[in-house]
Formats: sequence, C-alpha cells, structure tokens
Amino acid sequence: MAAWVTFMRPVAALWLLLAAGWMNGAVVDAKHEKKQYKELVTEMFLHAYNSYMKHAYPEDELMPLSCRGRRRELENRGDVDDVLGKFSLTLIDTLDSLAVLGLIDEFSHALQAVIRDVKVNNDVVVSVFETNIRVLGGLLGAHFTALDLKGRGYPQLAWYEGQLVAIADEVGRRLLPAFNSTTGLPHPRINLLHGLTMPMAKISDESSTCTACAGTMLLEMAALSRVTGNPEYEAKARHAMEAIWQNRDIEHQLVGTTINIHNGQWTRKDSGVGAGIDSYYEYCLKSYILLGDDEFLQRFAKHYEAIMKYVSNGPFLVDVNMNSPGKISKNFMDALLAFWPGLQVLWGDIAAAIDTHEMLYHVTQEHNFLPEAFTLDFKVHWGNHPLRPEFIESTYLLYKATRDPYYLDVGRTVVNSLQHYARVPCGFAALKDLRTNTHEDRMDSYVLAETFKYLYLLFAEEEDLVLDIDQYLFTTEAHLLPLTLSLTKLPSMKRTAEGQVPRLPPHLLQCPKLFRPYSEYDEYEKLLLKQCTSPRFKLLPQLKKTKSDHPKLTLGMLDFSSEDHIAILRDLGIMVEAISGGKIQVSHMMQRAKSPADAEEGWLLMQDIMKVMSSQHNTVENSGNSINSEAAVVRLMSPVMERSEFIVGPAMFGPRLGGDNEYQISGTLAEPQPHTGCDMFTGDITGKIVLLVRGGCLFINKVRNAEKGGAVGVIIADNVDYSATNATRPFSMSGDGTNDVHIPSVFMQQADANLLRRALASHPMRVMLTGTKGGGAAEEVKQQSIAATKDPAATAGRINSAEDSHGTDTTQNLGVSQP
Repeated sequence: MAAWVTFMRPVAALWLLLAAGWMNGAVVDAKHEKKQYKELVTEMFLHAYNSYMKHAYPEDELMPLSCRGRRRELENRGDVDDVLGKFSLTLIDTLDSLAVLGLIDEFSHALQAVIRDVKVNNDVVVSVFETNIRVLGGLLGAHFTALDLKGRGYPQLAWYEGQLVAIADEVGRRLLPAFNSTTGLPHPRINLLHGLTMPMAKISDESSTCTACAGTMLLEMAALSRVTGNPEYEAKARHAMEAIWQNRDIEHQLVGTTINIHNGQWTRKDSGVGAGIDSYYEYCLKSYILLGDDEFLQRFAKHYEAIMKYVSNGPFLVDVNMNSPGKISKNFMDALLAFWPGLQVLWGDIAAAIDTHEMLYHVTQEHNFLPEAFTLDFKVHWGNHPLRPEFIESTYLLYKATRDPYYLDVGRTVVNSLQHYARVPCGFAALKDLRTNTHEDRMDSYVLAETFKYLYLLFAEEEDLVLDIDQYLFTTEAHLLPLTLSLTKLPSMKRTAEGQVPRLPPHLLQCPKLFRPYSEYDEYEKLLLKQCTSPRFKLLPQLKKTKSDHPKLTLGMLDFSSEDHIAILRDLGIMVEAISGGKIQVSHMMQRAKSPADAEEGWLLMQDIMKVMSSQHNTVENSGNSINSEAAVVRLMSPVMERSEFIVGPAMFGPRLGGDNEYQISGTLAEPQPHTGCDMFTGDITGKIVLLVRGGCLFINKVRNAEKGGAVGVIIADNVDYSATNATRPFSMSGDGTNDVHIPSVFMQQADANLLRRALASHPMRVMLTGTKGGGAAEEVKQQSIAATKDPAATAGRINSAEDSHGTDTTQNLGVSQP
C-alpha cells in the first residue's frame, strides 16, 4: 500500500444542505433527530448505570453477561485487574457523568453513597496510573461539578460541603509513596494499605513503567494540591513529567514507550501516540491549558513537530524507534491513538485532525467498531473492542470545533453499533472479537465515565446542559476540572529554571491554538477566545496581518523544479516530498508557516489545488463511468515491434477516449522539439500524435501548445525511471480547472515510452489513442480494476494526489474515488 495517502471525507453536509436550500423545515428535522439521539444516549447510559447499581455495586465493575459484580479474588485476568481496588470504581468514575447528563437527583444520591460506603485503605495492589485518572480524577470532577450545581441553585446539592475532598486527599496520600524512586518517576503499582513496604505490600519488583503511566498524573495531582493546599502532590507529578522530558531523545524530541524508574533508561524505544505514550502528550498540552505554564506548551510544541515529522505518515500514525525514527517499529496501529485527532483540535491543527479521524472512521465502518489494533490496510490485528471512548472523544471535539453535522452522522454510527452489537440485558458488553461479534463479560468503568459522556455532549444542545462545559477541561478520563484552577497559587511550588527549554516565538504563546485554519471554524475560535480571556493567560496584542516578503504564487505559476518556489512554499507551511510512482506529496500545516499571513496564503493556495482536483473529479463522476474504466490504450498500427499495445493513463481534460461513442484518434507518431512541450514547437506537427516528456509546465499547457501546433493527440511520457505499467496502475493527468483543449492526451510510463522511442528511431510508425474495449490491454486494465476494488486504498476514498516533483503537473491515481 502506498505510504502517503490523504483521506477526504464527503463534502460537509452542512454546505450541501445550504446549497440545496436547507431552510426552516430541515433545520427543525435536524434538531429533532439530534434530540432523539441525545435521549437515546441518555437511555443507554441509564441502562448501563442501573445495571451496575442493581447487579454489581459496591464491587468495582459490572460483569454484564453474568449480571454480577467483578471481584479480584474470584477471577484472575492479570494486570488488567489492577484497576480494581475495592473502592466502587465504576460509581466513582461515573459521578460527573451523572452531572453532565443532568441527572441531578441520582448524582446527589451517588455522591452520598460514595461518602458513606467507599473505603480506600484496602489491602490490595492497584495501578497508580489508573487509580489516579479514574478514582482521584473521578472524585475531583464530582467535587467541582457538585459545587458548580450547588452554586447554580440546584436544591439537590444544597447539602454538599466538599466531603469528597477528604476522600480524594486520602487517595492522593496513598499514591504518594509510588514516587519514591531515584528519578522521581512513579512505581507502576502500589498497595493501598501498605504502600511499597515489603513483604506486606505484595508487589513484584518492577523497575519499568510506561511513559503514559508516569506522565499522566499532573492534572489530577495539581487539582488536588489546589483544593487541599498541599503542594506536594503537584510537585511530585511535575517532577515525573520533568524526568520524562529530560530523558527524551534530544535530537528527535521523541520519547519511548517504557522507562526505568531508577535510572531513566528507556526499556522500550517504540515511539508513537498510542498505547504506552498517548496521555503523556495529552497532559503536556492540557497542563498548559489548565495551569497556564508556558513550559508545557513549549514541550508539546517540540513533541508535536517531531510526531508530525517522524510518526505521522499522512493520516497514519505508525510507531518508530525514538533514536532512529527512520525505522518503523510496528506494522499496526492501536485503538488508543484515536484520541490524537481530538488533541490536534485543541492544538489547532484541525486539518490534520480531520484527516486522521476520517481514516479511523473508515476502519470503524469496516469492522463496526475500532479494533484494539489494526494493520495499515485496515485488517484486524487484535480483534477485541472494550467499548473504548477515544474515537468518539475526537468526534465530539471535531464537531465542537467545526459544527459540521458530518460528525453527528459519525456519532449516530457509533450509537447504532453499540445498540446492535454491544447491548445485553445487564448493560453493554465488550466485544471479544469483532470478526465474530462474540461478547466478553466486561464493562469497564470508562464506558460510563467517557463513552456515553462524549456521546451525550455530541448530541446535546447548549441549552440542554446544566453546566457550562466550556469552563472545564477534560482529563484523560473525561473528568471535569475548572479552568480557574490556575488562579489558586501554591507558594512553595518548585518551578523549572528558566532557559532549560527552548523558548517559542511570543505569538505562539497566546493560546493553545496557534492559527485558525479555516474561517468556518468560528465556533472554536470563540471558544478559544473565551478561554484566553482568563487571567491565567498572558494576553498579547493581536497580531496584525502583514504582507508576505516573497512574490505571491498561484497554481498556474508553480514550478516544483524551482528551488525558489520550493523555498516560498516552505515559508507558506507547504511541504513537498517525493513519493513512489513519480508523484509527490504536498502537505500543509499552519504552524509550519513563517508567519500567520504566510499560513493563510499557504492555506488558500492549497484550497485552489483541492478545488481543481475536486472539479476534475466531479467531471469524471458525472461522466457515468467509474474512474478505473477511464484508463486508455496506445495501440501501434504498424507491426514494428513485438508489443502492440500499452496501457496509459487518461487526462481529466479534453475529449475522453473510449466511452459510449468509442472515441479514438490515430496519427503518425512524432517526437518534436522542445521535448517538454512547454514552448511552441520548432517543427511541423500538423496531423501528428506527439510524444512529449513530463515536467516544466502543467500537463494541460503541453496539450494546449500541441493543439496550437496542429497535433491531433499527445502522449506525455514520465520523466522518472519507474516500473512499467504492469507494475504500477496508470494515473490520470489533472489540469488547471479550465477545460479548453479539444485533442486527447494520455500519460505513459517511462519504460513504455522508451520502447516507443527506440522503435521510432528505426521505423516511422502510426499509433492510435483509444479506450480499453477489447484486446489484451483491456483485459489487463480490467484485472487492475478488480484489484483496485479489493484494495482498501481504492474503496476508502483515499488519494495519492500530488504535483510533479520536476514540473508543475498535478496527478491523481486511478481507482481512487475522490480527492
């Protein structure tokens, strides 16, 4: 499969509906359907929650197939049971979900049950990481939302006086001994009663922890410090984050998956954004957002640049070696990386977020859910699915950022799959294998804490919410921490010395989002501006748009063989990289641009490119034939060589070869000067089919010049030595959006063109440009079309869309549904 691909979702449904005259009636219907799904999600949540309370409470988890609670002493599932601490995990994890869904009566009852029943001094070994994000985070999120609702006058919460803080404080104190290591990185497990004291603690001697395990402590610990006044919690968590940062690969700015807590050496050097690392990156950015500490923004900026350079491969996110990132360390992706598009939304790289989310959605559609791990061609690697929330989290954040109803469709797909494949009489059961839809007797606490919470927020209108969600930051477990936390200062907090981290330009320190990528994302812009008015931000004067200090480039002017043009594109945030098949990958990231003005200019230029590609795609779609059937044939009319037919790629401009009218043209083959066809020809080419060379100017400009010179057809040969047609599917030639040529043209692989040149040097010859009906070439194209249909690259709506690395030709692979 091609390494560089771009996923494009269907055109935003909002704009299609507007174009079609989407008025009051349709708006009402859309709101009604959204309300229906909000109510359905609420019913699904209550089905799961009531099943837990009826069949499992006060145990930690519900076993939805057995209709009973899970107890560690009865089942042994290994490390996965380290989330169970005999502290009614699911109820604590669910508390602020009850608040978000507006279930105030039950929220009040659940708070009272936790205060009355829960004990956290149990003689049991638990995961430090899971206890922090689920239990400590759950208690704190419930505390803050309870105070908020009480302040809003809800009488059900009039009794609450902060009782959860004492329980949270005890959880924090019982976790603190885990940080007693040489590096300050926390031990992965701790005994809630005995800490690390042996032999009572009954903890195996473990020297390594995962990066996410050590680096996903700060939000909860900082919040605990600020509600208790004890700075030790925050200081310990900051020290752990610092240890990870100091041990990163300084050259590549990447971290590994597991690290030795005693010496800081990496014990697994796989580097990606999925399992083992994921929430460390999340907490780098969110620690800046919540605490207003620029150091975390600077760290995330360094990490993000490295990830997009080494780990991101188009929409794919594939693990590499942290020290040698040119080496791929895995041939699959895991489901936990589905959080990444949501984090990209917070960072402001919404275009990249859309791309990766769309890839994940295709995988989801293929298997009903996101497999726990899947290969780069979307095959199942690990077939289980424990009803994880990360994909719907990113869907919600993209919808909040764009207000594009497409993401409501995605959410409906997820809801329908949960109802159809996961719902059982006693809750919702994880899928043991997506390929057989067999269930696993498991409903993790995050199903109620995150999955249904994000689904509810996706479909809820602002007036449906009892809380102002924009005033909160979600932890990695979707618990709510108020953005005002940074206003509570702790005098004894230790800060990292200035100068340890390279400083970013001032304009990148205003807000979490660097640049606004799209003008239609005003809702997200308002949200960020609302957050940026908080006193915790150092507000700077708004940057004035300045003119770029380089000549303005347009699509028609671009010459990718020009170093000057490449340099200008780089300033605009546009990167050009060679890929297979003689094509290149053109990508744009706002934060790579030299200035905000350059970023905007680069984005506009990319939109011009995409408009051309889209218009040409629509022309092909409207022709009534599939793109695969558009391949053409160059047929030799005189037997001057053994081979008589060559499969070639067509043009997306000019007359279409073949088709219902079986259009074809024949003529004497000529190879005129200049070979590129970018200037007027020196010899007579009247009535001839000319053989030209790729590069120097647009494909369509070559054909225009040939038509002006009197040619009846054009063959454009590739200028890069790649394999012949039978090894590479032909691609179509794009133009510049104006279809003003009247002669056909085709694109030929260099190896085939060389055969023609050698034959032409010895014998004059006539050739025919035609469609693929009949003959050996037609059968070969048919077989390629069948292969393309089976290829996920063809069916998933992907495209290798790029511009020629030696000229300004734009190319698009055949067999791909849309740009």
